[in-house]
Amino acid sequence: MERPAALLLPLLPLLLVASQALAGAPPLRQRIEQANATLAQAWRTEDAAALRARYRDDAMLMPEHASARLGGEAIAGFQRQWLDGVETRDYERRIHDLVELGAHAVETGTFRHAYARQGAAPYDYAGHYLVVWDTGGAAPRVLAELWGADAAFDAAMLPPVTDDAPVDPAGFDNDPALLRQIAARNAQVRARVMARQGAEHADMFLADAVYLPYYTPMQVGIEAIRGYFVEHERPGPVAIEALDLHTARLHPLDGGRLQLEEGFYRVAWRAGDDRGTVHGKSLNLWKRADDGTWMLYRQAVNHD
Repeated sequence: MERPAALLLPLLPLLLVASQALAGAPPLRQRIEQANATLAQAWRTEDAAALRARYRDDAMLMPEHASARLGGEAIAGFQRQWLDGVETRDYERRIHDLVELGAHAVETGTFRHAYARQGAAPYDYAGHYLVVWDTGGAAPRVLAELWGADAAFDAAMLPPVTDDAPVDPAGFDNDPALLRQIAARNAQVRARVMARQGAEHADMFLADAVYLPYYTPMQVGIEAIRGYFVEHERPGPVAIEALDLHTARLHPLDGGRLQLEEGFYRVAWRAGDDRGTVHGKSLNLWKRADDGTWMLYRQAVNHD
């Protein structure tokens, strides 16, 4: 009896991986390491075409202290400004963790970009990154990427970059029911951050989660994540007056068992007579727990 096509859909990622293995394709980690080596060489040689080729045409790039770039041409424009603004002396990426999800993979790791701007002293820009890969083609290509420094630094050390037009979080055709579920979880994040409930905020992460904060090295595992949020959100002189969280695109991964959320935030804060507003962005990888609750499995954030 012929199987209905719907029954075969969940098997497609496994069939893809199996076909690659039978064809003698290198293991995925080796392919990602090669892609990272190509990236490093492209920066050293100022190869704009190789930098652009790394990304899907609909990729989302979320650089630190710059606006998000949606689409290959916008990403190429951002890269061009960096190539024009710095002379790269060295570049490297080191994989911390690689999670294979059928036709996708999620990579976390650390980077170091050593460069010099004209008339300025050499600078080592070092931090962490999260990349979501599309692994279904002949070579892996980036679907979404975000990076940030491991410590606070003067943003003037980065090359000057013109901001792109803002990405409209409401401009995407997401599944309405799924969007409501993620919005409900984000409402809980908002409530706990505003109430300075760090331990309760950490309870929204899985035990084997990885969190990549701004200006802090990556936090691996729930105990490290809980320690970070308890300290970071400790009640004190800084009050959060408003926190807006917006979802742009949702990408189902691993047959919908995980959801990649491209997010944007605005934080209004007050400390005595001082006030300010911070805008930023995030890549949030939600994974269903055994009870069906969406939990954070990987998350990376940075400031615009």
